[in-house]
Amino acid sequence: MSIFDKLRSKPIEEANISNKTPEAKVIKRDWVRERPEHTTFERLIDYHDRTPQIRIAVASYSEMITGTDMNLTCKSEEAQKELTDWIRRTNFYDKFENLVTTLLITGNGILEKLDEKDVQDVMEVDMSTVLSKKRDEYGELEWYEQRTQNGGLVQLGKGTLGKFIEFNLTSYSRQPWGKSLFYSLAVPRTLGNRTMPPLVEAMWGLEDAMVSIVMNNAYPITTITYNGANDDYLRQEARRWQEYKPGDKRVQKVKPEIEFFESAGNSKFTDFVSHIQKTFELGTQFPHDILTGDFTSRASSDTTETIVQKRVRGYQRYLANKLKHELFDPILINLGYDPDDEDCQIQFTTQNVKELEVEQVIDMKEKNNITLNEMREWIRTNIGIELTDDKEIQAEDKLKKQMAVSAQKIKADNPEKDNKQIDKKDLESVKPKKLRMCKMCKEHQHALCTKRGCQCQ
Repeated sequence: MSIFDKLRSKPIEEANISNKTPEAKVIKRDWVRERPEHTTFERLIDYHDRTPQIRIAVASYSEMITGTDMNLTCKSEEAQKELTDWIRRTNFYDKFENLVTTLLITGNGILEKLDEKDVQDVMEVDMSTVLSKKRDEYGELEWYEQRTQNGGLVQLGKGTLGKFIEFNLTSYSRQPWGKSLFYSLAVPRTLGNRTMPPLVEAMWGLEDAMVSIVMNNAYPITTITYNGANDDYLRQEARRWQEYKPGDKRVQKVKPEIEFFESAGNSKFTDFVSHIQKTFELGTQFPHDILTGDFTSRASSDTTETIVQKRVRGYQRYLANKLKHELFDPILINLGYDPDDEDCQIQFTTQNVKELEVEQVIDMKEKNNITLNEMREWIRTNIGIELTDDKEIQAEDKLKKQMAVSAQKIKADNPEKDNKQIDKKDLESVKPKKLRMCKMCKEHQHALCTKRGCQCQ
């Protein structure tokens, strides 16, 4: 088989290695095309552009995924240099960052190779123009339906599917499209006979209502009533009220009745607003408190951030595997290299902090690279095991320190005992010196120690 035959056959092999058809077929509501459910890519992009809570979540995820160093390594330096030159020549990193942002917003992204047989460059497909896709009864892609500038429709990729690489943020139950990062916030929900608007639009309505309440309190509707006055008198008074400036004085013989119409000052919306905020955090899968909260909420969000980082590493593994098999391996074939021999690897370095195993931590303790207390602290923090003998160990350490201090005091008072072993009863008879402690340390709040003559540390 020639190099070009191998390149042409690779997409088929990846799609179905065994060349056998499954007995379970894909059931579709629309046998012609499959649209994204309950929304469109264009609407998802619009929701992202208009909602700051969504924008910050998408921007943060995108930065954590692509803001790290993406290293490409191959067994031979020649192949690695060829791929590095291709990445630099095509400005691939910038295109990849834009693709990841699109992937987070719409749940899908399509990268087009400008030439299927000789990949000189790639370009992202505008997902706002993609309406649907056509699959056969076994779930194999046939083409995409794309809207053109003149309002027409084209079958993108029909007969040339090898030019396109499709990325999906989620993939389960053989669904045609992946789900957006904030998909649950962007789709309507039905309860009985009533259809609720998407939570994104509910948040817009809430923000509009809150602004209206504040504006109504600042500029309330005001009525001025003169009982028994005729129309001429009312017109004259209306003109005077319009001409009044702050600080003006008024002399009158008829007292007007002035009434303000404004929102009740004792209205309580705090719990409802907090519920919507938490719903948006769950919907965007990002802890907003880490940016907007107080010290306590930011501290709790730091714990949540570790969960976010695990999701980011999962996305990075998926993207690296997709780029290797569907982009860089075909490029190597075009350049005359065998991808299996080169075994190129893509790694995102900065965020991929290696997590230690228990055996590794124990080995570090046995090699005296860490202390016993450090190992116990790691076990307590990372495994969640409650070490019940902590108090006993602390008490034993305290007793040993006290014995050492007592021995030094006995030797200082009795120089003749320098070379003699001190009896345990003598050590216990020496009362430890009482330390001066500040008020906070007496309450065991050493983090707030005043350091003013305090001997607790």
